[in-house]
Amino acid sequence: MFTKVDGEWINDNLFHNRVNLYWYPTSSLTASVQFRNRFMYGQTIEMNPGYAIGIDNENAFLDLSLNIFNKKSFFLNSTIDRAYIEYTSGKFVATAGRQRINWGQSFVWNPNDIFNVQNYFDFDYIEKPGSDAVRFQYYTGYASDIELAAKLDGNNKLTAAGYYRFNKWDYDFQVLGGIFAQSDYVAGLGWSGSIKGAGFRGETSYFRPKNHFRDTTGLFYFDLSGDYTFSNSLYVQLEGLYARLPGNFNINNFLMFYQNSLTVKQLAFSEWNIFGNVSYPMTPLLNVSLAGMYFPNLKGYYAGPNIDYSLKDNMKLSFIMQIFSGKFPAQGSVISSRTNYYFGFLRYKFSF
Repeated sequence: MFTKVDGEWINDNLFHNRVNLYWYPTSSLTASVQFRNRFMYGQTIEMNPGYAIGIDNENAFLDLSLNIFNKKSFFLNSTIDRAYIEYTSGKFVATAGRQRINWGQSFVWNPNDIFNVQNYFDFDYIEKPGSDAVRFQYYTGYASDIELAAKLDGNNKLTAAGYYRFNKWDYDFQVLGGIFAQSDYVAGLGWSGSIKGAGFRGETSYFRPKNHFRDTTGLFYFDLSGDYTFSNSLYVQLEGLYARLPGNFNINNFLMFYQNSLTVKQLAFSEWNIFGNVSYPMTPLLNVSLAGMYFPNLKGYYAGPNIDYSLKDNMKLSFIMQIFSGKFPAQGSVISSRTNYYFGFLRYKFSF
């Protein structure tokens, strides 16, 4: 990590292990425990004594994260992010425990994902976070279902909602409504389908404060995305998000979003957000991609080149860059200056 190529570089190392365990005691019951172990050492821990504590704080109802040891230059954390029991009977499914409730349709920003929103920049967490929740699903057809779900967060705040998905005109539509963190009523709509072979999907959600229901302080998010794969395997994505942000919203650097836990009401850096990505397999073993974002309100951007090389069927080597640039006001000032952050990652991944 660095802010200037010829300036000071910060170096860290991470050993990241994940284990997924399943148990099938009967044909109707499934139990699963899934956890990730992270051993990290380097300059970030040395310069930020509270860094390991922040990793251990997952803002969940159940404390299933543990820093096994935490020293000046290194720490070891183990986190259970799935621990649930699932019961299936015909078209009915009931799940209780820590689980992922995935209502999002788009790739980068998911206004419909009110239970466990993802952080796009956390590329090393492909499983995405879960929620301490109960969920009931009933499948009314081959492409339609009804869901009811409720969760508690680390502040004992309740999020509860209902969701209905159906297929019409070869599109999957979904509508949802409920209460978010006991503070907002929420309503949402989403869809996914295709136009002439190109994927076309979108999501929108509206949050209305319970205590200010009659005024105009609601938050509105609208996401639209599309993707297409050409005959030569070139893959192209485009996505945009409009976010009516809170009136007291203030961000003074990109690290506030990069490091902190997100909620569905904190999806964006700015009011308008534009994303693009191109990916191409140079050879059957080598894939290259370039992602980018533009934040007009910040006169800022994000760039993310990525190279993946398959060493074997279960071994992959990756080089990833994340570059952020934007104008933020200095502390106590209204004058903005440009800030740049550069993150470079070399990752070796073995699946077993």
